[in-house]
Amino acid sequence: MSSYVPPHLRNSDSTTTTTTANTTTAASRVSATDFTKLSYTSNGFRRTSATVPPLSKGLAVADPVFPLWKPSERVLAMNPEQIEEVRLRLNVDVTSPPDSEPASAPIESFTDMCLHPNIMKDIALHEYTRPTSIQAQAMPAALSGRDLLGCAETGSGKTAAFAIPMIQHCLAQSPIHRGDGPLALVLAPTRELAQQIEKEVKAFSKSLESFKTAIVVGGTNIAEQRSELRAGVDIVVATPGRFIDHLQQGNTSLSRVSFVVLDEADRMLDMGFEPQIREVMQNLPEKHQTLLFSATMPVEIEALAQEYLSKPVQVKVGKVSSPTANVCQSLEKVCESEKIDRLLALLVEEASRAERTGHPFPLTIVFVERKVATDVASRGLDVTGVAHVINLDLPKTMEDYVHRIGRTGRAGSMGQATSFYTDRDMFLVAHIKKAIADVESGNTVEFAMGKIARRKEREAAATQRDARIAVSKLSMNGTNSLNIEDKYRFMIASLSIKREGAADSAWDD
Repeated sequence: MSSYVPPHLRNSDSTTTTTTANTTTAASRVSATDFTKLSYTSNGFRRTSATVPPLSKGLAVADPVFPLWKPSERVLAMNPEQIEEVRLRLNVDVTSPPDSEPASAPIESFTDMCLHPNIMKDIALHEYTRPTSIQAQAMPAALSGRDLLGCAETGSGKTAAFAIPMIQHCLAQSPIHRGDGPLALVLAPTRELAQQIEKEVKAFSKSLESFKTAIVVGGTNIAEQRSELRAGVDIVVATPGRFIDHLQQGNTSLSRVSFVVLDEADRMLDMGFEPQIREVMQNLPEKHQTLLFSATMPVEIEALAQEYLSKPVQVKVGKVSSPTANVCQSLEKVCESEKIDRLLALLVEEASRAERTGHPFPLTIVFVERKVATDVASRGLDVTGVAHVINLDLPKTMEDYVHRIGRTGRAGSMGQATSFYTDRDMFLVAHIKKAIADVESGNTVEFAMGKIARRKEREAAATQRDARIAVSKLSMNGTNSLNIEDKYRFMIASLSIKREGAADSAWDD
């Protein structure tokens, strides 16, 4: 069933076999029209059901369909000046390679996108009234068949920005049958994020009959996933490691995948999923569309995009890799032993304020230092109406700080973020203070991200360790005093509390 061959099984014989299978005669091919009839309307296209014969083992799969998409006449009539005016209003920066067609115009109405009628019905049920900035520009680009590199802050609606075009694309393909599919694949770094993505996909395909999605992640029953995949699905949302497991077991195939989304690609690289991502991308059919979304844009992501995206449209919304401007941020220096007391006092203050004003207690998320869950949750957590994010312990990286505070101030609302810090956090605190100042001044903020950030953090940690070792040696040699500048004194501060299981230790690479 599967066209995927694990690396350790690849040899000249298997290559010859694959080549032979791919060169079947035209008479043995099954065309898209053998499976279904595609009826086109002014609102897009609709896949009608048909009796689907089982695909014979020796037959090649149907070629993917990339139908011509056009927005409404009103959008087509926009001139370049009007298009640029809309992008400025949406705070969207759009670039296309010099040797490619200009990016599609932004569309501020779902109706003008000419989507499938059932998708429009589900958009209404989802209570989406108008596209967000990332949706207004990224969706037209994706619907037009272009590869896309999308970068927007958390809470911007980027999941729907790729989910809706992905569903529209799947509806243009010949139907899947048992042992077939998927037609589209979404890779995400964590189980929590994958679950949230699948929830969105199901929400926008609720009105579609026989449209199947599957979630393939670790920590759940692999036998149930195997059964679901072998039954045939339209869309798979997966974490890279578990999806590779199913490919190697022959439970699913890449042979019909023609739409791929890499979501939170920066985090996938940080978590060491680059080999799995490359395994998938290198084994895709020649004809496919790739969308890469991320909240940050380190150099590794740009390199990945150059390798696997073809003449992509690049869409950036707001200040990339910086704290969001609609979150009021405050930093409080607190001794480690006093953090819990300060947290309780802060919560009591909020409760009293809520009681005085007659409002309910604001929904609050507290991030603490635990082995892995904290910053994994900061990526996949999507709780509506969070008013306050409290960092009892700061993360190790600016990326994780941005994602944590991004749990509030979502979809245009205002939020609050309070972070407690100690001397050991001064490296990150300096970055946060600069980011806050730059956001207030309206300047674009750029930080070292990904592996570059990890290297700098390791260097800073090594400097602290070396300083402590030096002081220890001096003490052992009988030295009673040591002159140290105040600004470096925090680097040799004794650790009065044993700190094990840092939340972000899992990200060291």
